[in-house]
Order: sequence, then structure tokens, then C-alpha cells
Amino acid sequence: MSTEHVLYTALAEYYDVIYREYLERIVPRMIDFVEEVFRRDAKRPVRRILDIACGTGGPTLELARRGYSVVGLDLHEEMLRIAREKAKRLGLSVEFMQGDAREMEFEEEFDAVTMFFSSLPYMTTWDDLIKLLKAVYRALKPGGVFVADETNPYYMARVLGRHAGPVVWDVRHGEETIVLIDFKELEDVTGVLWFKRLILILKPDGSVRAHLMSDKLRSYTAQELKLACKEVGFEFCRVYGDMRVTEEEPTSARRLFLVARK
Repeated sequence: MSTEHVLYTALAEYYDVIYREYLERIVPRMIDFVEEVFRRDAKRPVRRILDIACGTGGPTLELARRGYSVVGLDLHEEMLRIAREKAKRLGLSVEFMQGDAREMEFEEEFDAVTMFFSSLPYMTTWDDLIKLLKAVYRALKPGGVFVADETNPYYMARVLGRHAGPVVWDVRHGEETIVLIDFKELEDVTGVLWFKRLILILKPDGSVRAHLMSDKLRSYTAQELKLACKEVGFEFCRVYGDMRVTEEEPTSARRLFLVARK
């Protein structure tokens, strides 16, 4: 059985449980910041948004809750099923579509495109990144913006070191306990990040369900992101750090937020 993307397929039902704190505490703050970016950097009113790699719809539904017309796109139907259920439960009208963001065929349909929670690093080669950015560029209307976030590779190299882990943590889900053991290895030269996670689901009867997640990611520096946007033809590109609108290069930031305008 493949260990790649297991959290987004076989364990999709546990995603919101594992990332409960992010969804409840971080997402509203992040969308506050994104709305500030819309006001500051877009050259058109932002009304219609495409949220790619939307997963179970955390940021997607928060945007819809704030009155935006939103389309969510994700590679994994298992995640989209949960997102649709949540939208129905909340009474929100959101269109969810299955597909690969690199293969999108939208033509100037959106005022903004978003991509949250370190989905960008799944573009593990430069060609993948350029292909994604070209698809995003086509999807945007003139003056529209692309916003994406990732962990700053300089932060990982400085704070996490080349090897980080194991980090052990757990969350409760009804009568189940979910134990997660995370291990990360950063290749300093290439920026490739190997992220391995052992997920143990402890049942109340004492049985254990175990899954190994092993994903390859690629973290990009602010300068690499700007270079890629320039290559694709974006009019404007800026990289903010840690949800702060600043002109400074965010080399010390924990997270980078790419903003590119068509």
C-alpha cells in the first residue's frame, strides 16, 4: 500500500481532528490577513475565489462565510466528500471540484486564487511549480492575485536543523486516541523536505490501527518564488512573512506568504 498522501485518502476522516487547532484558531486569522492582501495588492475587487488544494474546506468555507463566491479544488475525492458535508451542514454554497491544480483549464474566471497550509511544497520540482503558476495565471482575471503559504526553508534549516524529530503528540476523537509521531529531514542544498508520520489510532477495545505517511515536499525561498512568478509573467510579486504586511525580506519568518498579481 502506498504511504504517500495517506492522510488525504485513507485517513481523510481524521484530518479535521488532527488539525483541529489550525482550523479553529489559525484559519480565521489567516483569512483576516488574506483580506488585507486583497485590499492592498489586488487591482480589482475580489468577489470570486478559487481555493486550490482545498482539502476538507477549512479556509474555503471561511471565505464563503465572509460572503465570497468560492470554488474549491482538490486532488483527493476523499477530502472533498468531507468538505461538501461541512458546507451542507453550515448552509454555505460552495462548488467543490476534483482535479490536479497543474492541469486546470480555467480562463480568467477568478479575482483571486488561494493555496493554503503548505500545499505549494507538493510541487516538488521547478517544472511542477512553473506548471502550477501558469495554470493559476490563466485562471486569474487581470489585476487578480494568487496567495499561497509555506514553511520558510531558512526557518527550517535554522530552527529545525537538518533532522527534526521524532515529535510525538496526540489528539482525542470520541473514544479513540490518535497518536502521531513526526519526523522531518531537510536536504539543505535542494530544499527537499522528507516528511514521515506514523499515525496510530488507539481504539477503546485496545486494538490499534497504524498508518505510515511518507511525503516528499520542496520548500522554496522567497527569491525562488519571485523568480518563478517573473518567469510565468506575473506583473507583481511579493513575499510576506508570518501574516504581517511588511516590505522587508522575511528571511527570519516561520511562514512565507507568496502574493502574485496578474
